[in-house]
Amino acid sequence: MTPNIDLLDLSCFTASREHDLFRTLRDFDTIHYSPEANGPGFYSLTRYDHVLSGARNHTHLISGEGTQIADRRAEGHGHASDHNSDGMSHSHLRSIVLAALSRHSVMARYDRIRHITQGLVDAIVSDETFDFVAQIAVWLPMLVIADVLGVPPENAERLVGWANLMSDVQASDAQQADARNALYAFFSELAEDKRRHPAQDVATALVAADLESSALDAYFMLLTVAGNETTRFLLSGGLAQLCRQPEDFARVRADRALIAPLIDEMARFVSPVTHMRRTTSTEVDLFGTPVPKGAKVVFWFASANRDERQFTNPDRLTIDRVSNLHLGFGAGAHFCVGAHLARLEVSLFLNAFFDRFAGIKLMAEPVRLRSNWFTGWTEMMVRC
Repeated sequence: MTPNIDLLDLSCFTASREHDLFRTLRDFDTIHYSPEANGPGFYSLTRYDHVLSGARNHTHLISGEGTQIADRRAEGHGHASDHNSDGMSHSHLRSIVLAALSRHSVMARYDRIRHITQGLVDAIVSDETFDFVAQIAVWLPMLVIADVLGVPPENAERLVGWANLMSDVQASDAQQADARNALYAFFSELAEDKRRHPAQDVATALVAADLESSALDAYFMLLTVAGNETTRFLLSGGLAQLCRQPEDFARVRADRALIAPLIDEMARFVSPVTHMRRTTSTEVDLFGTPVPKGAKVVFWFASANRDERQFTNPDRLTIDRVSNLHLGFGAGAHFCVGAHLARLEVSLFLNAFFDRFAGIKLMAEPVRLRSNWFTGWTEMMVRC
């Protein structure tokens, strides 16, 4: 009998019980079908090999119909973003920022990002309990993506506040429409400023691409949302687990060469983007299950990254894991274009943090974000 598992029940994610469900699905179903109250239902891929294969199948599993389980896109009904496009359109949109977010370009911002991370670490008061999410994890990617885009720091909080609403699976369509309109108005002003005063930033690269206004708005939104939330959640969840493994905290602090593999292990362990959806472009056989044209297929990256078939001891943060072919940044044509930036900002933060603090302690169990789209936390009380 098929297990009665509801992947739309956010309470299991809030309670951090989703990996028990995923383990059951990996062992029981090659592909699992879930009904929707207000939709046609969706098929889930949960095993590592299946998710990887699906993410690379750009012909039969497309993004243009949306990448959320619900039938809505963050950019609304306007021009599709890179995130929600396929084929030549996707390749063209992606190519616009590849150079600006390449490893070389990101490393050119090394000193600027180090200054941001150092300032955040310097503001921590020793031996006082504080909320790591509110004081550090929210601000680090917020300030970095603002700098990369070319947004003045004083506007960063407002910008990301709107963007957070766009990725909230519980937000109403009306709330998201209001946030979208505010963002688009902001982007319009930013684009005009970059036309008059071009600079070495991503906003200038986008303006130079001469996109139509709706495409430009969609691109700005994608970079703002993706550049903020994934890094925030990777850092919060990864550091929380490192708190639970103090011997490993000490090892990395003593041997900074472990920071690079640690960051990839954090991406695997946390899986900041829990899932992404695709749509079948034709009737297709998925690992022995016939799936009709126009069906929703969901890649559960969080499940794939804990698959015992691929990873030894998957439920532990293994700081020196080798051959870590995780899917924490996605796979295929939609692999995260900001992966170099995320790795650098987390690396610089951890180095600055290890320089100053010999340890960190969780003062309460971190509070999970109520979402099945992002693996995130809204509060994490700690003391250094």
